[in-house]
Amino acid sequence: SADLRNCLIYMHITSCLSAKMISDLTGIPLRTVYRVLSVWKATGEVKPEAQGKQGRPRALDFADTQFLVGAVTGDNDRYLDELRDMLEERCGVRVSEATIWRTLHRAGFRMKE
Repeated sequence: SADLRNCLIYMHITSCLSAKMISDLTGIPLRTVYRVLSVWKATGEVKPEAQGKQGRPRALDFADTQFLVGAVTGDNDRYLDELRDMLEERCGVRVSEATIWRTLHRAGFRMKE
């Protein structure tokens, strides 16, 4: 939290404590103390650096997802392999059936009972 970061910086400035001493006193990992002090010295702020998107980029973009949603909405009895073949034929994208399943699941579709 920002309060904790401020506290670490306050300890460093007012008490002239080293990162090692702050870590020992607070139980916060030494690497975390170093990172907080480093960001503060570089930017003058205590908030952490913004994190970018993590993980692998999605194989299907918005248009591909919309195509799948439209195909399933029009005829919800299609099999995943049929959807995969349609997607490749119309959009030029070849992905696995698992990718299609995950994409439809994220779009709100669930298995029929």
